[in-house]
Amino acid sequence: MNISLDFETYSECDIFKAGAYAYADHETTKVLCMAYAIDEGQPRLWTPEMPPPTDLFNLITGGATLWAWNSFFEMSIWSQVLGWPEVPISQWRDTAALAAAQAYPRALGKCGEALGLTGDAAKSKRGKLLIQRLCKPYRGERRKDPELFKELCDYCLQDVVAEREIRNKLRPLRGIEEQVWIVDQLINWRGVRLDRDSIFNALDIIDKHSLVLNAQVKNITNNQMDSTGSRAKSMTWIEQQGYTIKSYDKAAIANAMADESCPENVKKFLEIRQALSRSSTKKYESMKTLLGRDGRAHGVLMYHGAATGRWSGRGFQPQNLPRPTIDDVDAVIEQMTLREPSEIDGEPMESLASCLRGMLIASEGHRLIVSDYSSIEARVLSWLADHEDALDIFRDNKDIYKFTAAEMYGIAYSDVDYDQRFVGKVATLALGYQGGVRAFQKMSEAYGTEVSEEQALRIRNDWRDANDPIVKLWLGVEKQARNAVSYAGEYHCAKGVFRMVKGDLLFKLPSGRLLSFPEAKLQKGDRGMDLVYSGMNNHTHKWGQIKAYGGSLVQSITQAVARDILAEAILRLEAKGYPIVLHVHDEIVADVADPVGTLSEFEAEMCRLPRWAKGLPVTAEGYESQRYRK
Repeated sequence: MNISLDFETYSECDIFKAGAYAYADHETTKVLCMAYAIDEGQPRLWTPEMPPPTDLFNLITGGATLWAWNSFFEMSIWSQVLGWPEVPISQWRDTAALAAAQAYPRALGKCGEALGLTGDAAKSKRGKLLIQRLCKPYRGERRKDPELFKELCDYCLQDVVAEREIRNKLRPLRGIEEQVWIVDQLINWRGVRLDRDSIFNALDIIDKHSLVLNAQVKNITNNQMDSTGSRAKSMTWIEQQGYTIKSYDKAAIANAMADESCPENVKKFLEIRQALSRSSTKKYESMKTLLGRDGRAHGVLMYHGAATGRWSGRGFQPQNLPRPTIDDVDAVIEQMTLREPSEIDGEPMESLASCLRGMLIASEGHRLIVSDYSSIEARVLSWLADHEDALDIFRDNKDIYKFTAAEMYGIAYSDVDYDQRFVGKVATLALGYQGGVRAFQKMSEAYGTEVSEEQALRIRNDWRDANDPIVKLWLGVEKQARNAVSYAGEYHCAKGVFRMVKGDLLFKLPSGRLLSFPEAKLQKGDRGMDLVYSGMNNHTHKWGQIKAYGGSLVQSITQAVARDILAEAILRLEAKGYPIVLHVHDEIVADVADPVGTLSEFEAEMCRLPRWAKGLPVTAEGYESQRYRK
């Protein structure tokens, strides 16, 4: 039996900043109404003035499955606000997760539109107005309006119907993927412990140091400005100093500071701008907002955050924590207890940014066991391409960047020097997915090196000559994808199979999971027939057409396979008694009670391959610590 469920709530807490768990944990959060529907029956409404819905409780006790859109919110409200009888995580399901697994939008309305369901923009706009009026403080106070509340209840009922209609159009999660989702919810519910005291220490230091820096801005600009925040005012002032800056973004500021002709007062101004605008230090505020009353951040991972199945981050974005630039993070965290910027070694904002990873800590009587896969994407790409020379390098625990350079330069592995290895590294990272001259130049720029177009073209050609199996993989995958779109049947490549199902191009991965390219087709382009599909544009964040080619398809397949390796390792580690609290890219973090488990067992379990990955050489390396680090 399936039950569709939706809550409407009021709170003074900003759910977009705090996340569902901390939102539900907030003292002002209250349930306004709940709608639910049993199987295909008419939706029912419950409000807090009514007796508890015992019919619902009885069905859940009998094993019914609860469905919601972004169900972590409903789980949090059910448990934290209402305190109703506990529902095992294994009985919850998330329709948004189904949509994401098929590469459809995570927003309810947008997903319905993408699936061809009738949508009404005016109704959606009206729904947003109701939320603004009733679900959060309006003009500083809580508003109660019986007529608007009745409308809100109707919208709650409609959302249940919409969720159910979308669910009926989507595929269920296949194979072990449902278990992967359940464990994901368990990890998010468990949460990761944060160092509350150090976070508040850091915020105090940031406030104090910001005052100092803004005072310096007033001094530098002769009281014309009291901060670097205004783009227009800042660029005007810089112009008045006899220097022109074309933009005010990170790259333009870095270029100006490296320019010998830039006046020293402008450089100092821009240096302050860099310190004050660090997105990394803003993560301390995000960590504070996410903290539940248990001292943990919950719900920081998003299942199927990318179309490949990889996770993305929420809240303080654990996938995007900066690498430390200081040697002794523990020493700086100790200095933070004094709450004085002058007591911090180095530039305070930079030092605090280096300590962000250290804000994630083990529970009392526990330690963190952390391990990550080495060069997992490069290994998977070589495995998919049957690139045996590269695979042997991995199996022998040799350096793939040196191997690549040796092949490109036609020299012995042992003769590769530092500069040649650097070229091999950038080429491996930039060219593996059919990247061209500009891709190599951009990657080189990211590593602080400029490469001419002529040099980049020569390197690209040398890399492709040295990695012919990967080049053939691009060509073969695109050919088979086009065949699948054009003709009925199954088309094998990259250790998987393409086929069309109801207008969607599907690729069955080696694990058995399906990678989805919705509404795929061939259409006329500037240079012949383009292979296109529908998806969320990473730049515009809108649903629209995406052009595919061999390299982009191979990238999706490679990242999806690497994700499946990680996902199955998480399942094995949980089953072995290692409580996972976080995973970041190709790294897994467990909060383990002393003296349970060992790092060597943890790493060995990560490297134990599923049957479908036979022949893929993987290694993992990690550490044990009280604080998360890099």
